[in-house]
Amino acid sequence: MRIDETIAALERVAAREVGRGSEALAAPAAGGLLAAASSLVAAGAPDAAVFTGFFIPGAEPPAAETDGPLGAVQIAVALRLLGGRCRLVTDQPCAPVVEAAVAAAAPGLPVDVAPLRGYEEWAATLLPRYGRLTHLIACERVGPGVDGRPHNMRGEDIGAHTAPLDRLYTAGSAYRIGIGDGGNELGMGRLPAELIGRVVASGERIRCVVGADALLVGGTSNWAAAALVGALSLLRPEVPALRTLLEPAWSSDLLAAIVAAGAVDGVRRRSTLSVDGLDWPSYSEPLTEIADLVRAGR
Repeated sequence: MRIDETIAALERVAAREVGRGSEALAAPAAGGLLAAASSLVAAGAPDAAVFTGFFIPGAEPPAAETDGPLGAVQIAVALRLLGGRCRLVTDQPCAPVVEAAVAAAAPGLPVDVAPLRGYEEWAATLLPRYGRLTHLIACERVGPGVDGRPHNMRGEDIGAHTAPLDRLYTAGSAYRIGIGDGGNELGMGRLPAELIGRVVASGERIRCVVGADALLVGGTSNWAAAALVGALSLLRPEVPALRTLLEPAWSSDLLAAIVAAGAVDGVRRRSTLSVDGLDWPSYSEPLTEIADLVRAGR
């Protein structure tokens, strides 16, 4: 199997259907994984920021969800293994979980934390730095809908708990990669509005209007992030450490660390060792398939 065919297979595995229409949403985004990975490799030493953190105010207790921070850190570690630089971007409500993920798997990785109050002043100090980046990557980061407000999958406005990081994500001329699973994340504006409205519950209300140069759609966003790392491993086989990030045990350890820090399952709205309602055995199946595809495609 050619590398491009293997990467297409990774894209399909990552989009496995879990009941939210991911396979339908992934169809018009096909080829985004190859485009995203090729762009990162072409940069030589990419200098990127990864936006993540999706706050669940209705959880007990409220916290960032398990989908997103895990995949964001996985991508960041991969880019550093490629000789690049990377930083994470989140906001204050999600910071405890994102910082716990960094401490567990990428000590020393910079994390920019946006305040909910005084955001404009905070962002203004970062614009010069972000304007020089080669890539801006969003991994399960909610974005504005048609009304300019961020919404969760239940259609609830969560703007009171969410900094408008889309303004940094759209700044400058960096190559933008979006990773999402439900239509309301940064990058999903690349998809036809009609499709999201038809496939996703409350899709017209929640769909994010911010697009990306390349979009990766997953059954969970973490799966699509793992597929991106897998594609990078195929394109840069001389960096074997990338394959270590694809072992399910790597994700299992990181999931345990962020749950210990209070991360919640976004579907169940409580702190459990699961992602989007999927317990580990089911959640890990696509991760194993991705690792196997990369191993066979070397």
